[in-house]
Amino acid sequence: MVRGAYGDRLGRSFHMTDPPTLVSHTAGGSRLAVTELCCDEPDYGFTAPIAREDAFLVGLQLRGLQRHELWVDGRAVRVHPIIEGSTNFFDLRRDPVAYIPEPFHPLFFYIPQAAFSELAGEAGASNATLVCRHGEVVEDEVLHALGCSLLPALHARQQSNALFVDHVLLALRVHLVRNYGGVRPRAPPASRGLAPWQERRAKELMRAHLADGIALTDLAAACALSPSAFVHAFKRSTGFSPHQWLIQRRVELATERMADAAACLADIALECGFADQSHFTRAFMARMGVSPGTWRRNMLNL
Repeated sequence: MVRGAYGDRLGRSFHMTDPPTLVSHTAGGSRLAVTELCCDEPDYGFTAPIAREDAFLVGLQLRGLQRHELWVDGRAVRVHPIIEGSTNFFDLRRDPVAYIPEPFHPLFFYIPQAAFSELAGEAGASNATLVCRHGEVVEDEVLHALGCSLLPALHARQQSNALFVDHVLLALRVHLVRNYGGVRPRAPPASRGLAPWQERRAKELMRAHLADGIALTDLAAACALSPSAFVHAFKRSTGFSPHQWLIQRRVELATERMADAAACLADIALECGFADQSHFTRAFMARMGVSPGTWRRNMLNL
């Protein structure tokens, strides 16, 4: 079975090796992924064909392009200049090939048709697919924000943010189906949170995986819920998204570790499940109001 068009396989189509990639899974087992490609050289040339599959690539362009060309099913498609921050769509059943004469920097989201069909089933619809107009460029603030939020995780020293990545790619899939597939996913009842046993089980699992992280599908399955239903119910019960709750516990663990004056902050960050020291500092300051270094100095001087 051919793996989907993400990661190294997508990189080979752009003559790159091992591009930064994050992968998630739906409750039904479909892979969702985001791959970052970057080329600073002028006159890059043609992309190589991508094996046809029933899937889509959604490109968030982090660098504008004044000139490029596109062929679909061997025929030239009319294109427009690409504005930085804009999005375009590619149906992988139709063999898209591009000519790029300028430096470029996109994030490509990979979504198989099976993932859209699964979400349509949850919404009680017969099916859903992405309406894909090759060559069209759209400005979508939600897609831009979701993509940019994943950049730190794409370059993290360790991949311990599975819950966050799952949450973002779940939101991306819902947004695409709702805005480009004509289906409105069914939301769980607003007044219903987790049962006590479900909340207890979810928190136990997240505490057990503070350092290495845990997949959203695993948490949802342990509570006998779909991922989207679990996220809504968890926030209803706790006031936090699962990822926010996990980060708060990691910060609490870090404050305990910082009591050791000899412990390096970078080591504490990795031990507590943060991607790197920069990620740790941002999360700590957002919740404690000061940097980890300042907090530790104040604590040790008490």
